[in-house]
Amino acid sequence: MKRAHNRIVHAIVLLFVSCYGCVTLERSYPEKRYFVLEISENVVPANPAGDRILLVSNLRVSPRYADRSFDYRISEAGYESDFYNQFLTATDSMIGEEVRRGLAASRVFKFVVGPSNQLQPNYVLAGSANALYGDFRNLDAPAAVLEIEFFLHNEDAANPGIVMHKRYVKSIAINTRSPEALVKGWNAALNDILAALIADLKSVNF
Repeated sequence: MKRAHNRIVHAIVLLFVSCYGCVTLERSYPEKRYFVLEISENVVPANPAGDRILLVSNLRVSPRYADRSFDYRISEAGYESDFYNQFLTATDSMIGEEVRRGLAASRVFKFVVGPSNQLQPNYVLAGSANALYGDFRNLDAPAAVLEIEFFLHNEDAANPGIVMHKRYVKSIAINTRSPEALVKGWNAALNDILAALIADLKSVNF
């Protein structure tokens, strides 16, 4: 009887070991996805800009939104950070590059350069992205929010100082709360802000 019992126990152990080898203990996690912000190519060029050179400095991004992870506003005081959906590069350099590209296409200035360029600028444009998030407080009306503040500084030694200060706030309605829809909304907001900035720059008395 004891021998039969031992055989049963031995069979159960073998069955457990064989089944254990067939079971994976790895947990499946979502893969990270990466996105970029891009302006459209339909910037309308202005008249020739003379010899003026504009330096667009790297934009400062509010510490609230400086991380590459997407941020969602879920209540008046509550936010969530999305670890699995992120910007491909740092937000300050990404937005700054798009602003430089759009201003160069507008031809308000003869040359538009970045901080690493050695040309001596006539004007410097500094900016700060104060808001960059998905507004999900109302689940039936999600929106992409972008706010950028710009300062245009005259570098002329005879008459230096700030010649323009503007703050642009855009909230673009999106149809779903997906990362793809949110990025499209941010791109639309960035295009609107850039168009308004170009129009304001054209009205500056250079």
